[in-house]
Amino acid sequence: MEHRFSLRAEWTGNRGTGTSGPRDFDRDVVIQAEDPGEILGSAATAFHGDYRRWNPEQLLLGALAECHILSYLFVAMSSQVRVTQMSCRAELILTHTAEGGQISAATLRPEVWVDDDSVTQEQLDALHEQAHRQCFIARSVNFPVTIEPQRHLSGGGKQLPDFSSRLGAPIAVLRPRQANRPSQVTGLENRPIAAGTAHTPPFQRTSTPAKDETPEPTSKPTSFYEQIGGRPTFAKLCRVFYEGVAEDPVLREMYPEEDLGPAEERLLLFLEQYWGGPGTYSEQRGHPRLRMRHMPYRVDFDARDRWLKHMRVAVDSLELPPLQEETLWDYLERAAHAMVNA
Repeated sequence: MEHRFSLRAEWTGNRGTGTSGPRDFDRDVVIQAEDPGEILGSAATAFHGDYRRWNPEQLLLGALAECHILSYLFVAMSSQVRVTQMSCRAELILTHTAEGGQISAATLRPEVWVDDDSVTQEQLDALHEQAHRQCFIARSVNFPVTIEPQRHLSGGGKQLPDFSSRLGAPIAVLRPRQANRPSQVTGLENRPIAAGTAHTPPFQRTSTPAKDETPEPTSKPTSFYEQIGGRPTFAKLCRVFYEGVAEDPVLREMYPEEDLGPAEERLLLFLEQYWGGPGTYSEQRGHPRLRMRHMPYRVDFDARDRWLKHMRVAVDSLELPPLQEETLWDYLERAAHAMVNA
């Protein structure tokens, strides 16, 4: 037996020049189906999208959570367990490597309310396992989906989970755990705004290959420096940046040398070392001590904004994938704010 589903998705983000540049068009999409109407979609903010619209990752995560709830309600009914309320917090992890981005894992944390105090947590957990095996969406994805049932509650469940207004729709979603930022710079208080992994059963933390299976070799993790092209990429970044500095009267005064070449080389060596490349900078100049090295110069908000303007042009010239661009720009922007001393 087959069931067919259809919808229509339309890109609505043409600002007049089409996809002429990475920042020349919006990522807005309208998803339409005959009966339920429209969903306003976009890319995630890391990919220049609109946070007020649903992104594909949220839609997929929502499908997993909804499917698990519906599957659970069915198996609970079949087991004569009367559920009075259910919610599910969900988290999804998107990773990016040199080969590209992919979803590496998802976690669902369902909460169940029942009207029978005699129902045990073990019984409800067993129903989660059944529901997970039956969920069409979970059975179809190629990344592990882990179910972490929360303590079940009896009664009406008057306290509903918190809802996130950023998602643009009423779904209880766990705020994703933020990874450590790629920098230790501070002073931002006033800042303006493994492919092929098979689906695993719930509660299974690790898996053992079958006897006739050979584990795929794991590739050595690459540094961000290598992912974006190494020295040529950072050399272009510094060259384009200092082309802007050379024409900027405010920033140009901060460089006593007639030739900006040495300053360009220093920045290149620092960025190479910071992002996982050669450690030549420290070998030649010692500890970076960025704030200390900038203290002889007046770095006010105007100088910061000028620096960011020229660096924005330089970053755009690299045409990096969105997630890598966001990672690099996040560090550069925070570093610029941290250097303000006037």
